[in-house]
Amino acid sequence: MVIGRLGYVLSAAVFVLAACSPGGTAAPEPTQALIPATETPIPQLVPPTATPEATLPRPGDIAASTASPTPAGDSSATVSVETDPVASELAALARRRVAQELNLPAQRVQLVEIQSVVWSDASLGCPVAGQTYPLGEVDGYRIVLSAGDREYYFHTDFDRALPCDAANELLPEVTAQP
Repeated sequence: MVIGRLGYVLSAAVFVLAACSPGGTAAPEPTQALIPATETPIPQLVPPTATPEATLPRPGDIAASTASPTPAGDSSATVSVETDPVASELAALARRRVAQELNLPAQRVQLVEIQSVVWSDASLGCPVAGQTYPLGEVDGYRIVLSAGDREYYFHTDFDRALPCDAANELLPEVTAQP
């Protein structure tokens, strides 16, 4: 039994010495990094800035075209697409839509009139029967286009241009001022 224990201790010592000997496998040398490390910038805290109130003008505040003056008290005003980029973009959107429907070049669709309007609800003055709309003033435009001998009407807000049948359109009431 003593020899068995002694053999066990000796064999354990041989394994420990073999593992620690310099003749065993050498530790691998560190390799060079292919991409050098860079310092990551720490984000800086930026305080919020005040936003001025009413930074965008309402459509009625934009200068009206001198070609067709609007009577006093009218809730809509004819605008010029040269001075109103929003009106210009919405008119171009409506022109492309009519041109695509008729399979015509967009140059063949003419802008007849564009008016800034304050719609009374989200239907934009062109309600669909049986559907309800939230009430509230919605700034937008009424666009009239022509192609051939037919006119096309569009009612807009600042995000969309809806085609509207002339027989179904509801224009805002004109309020007369004393």
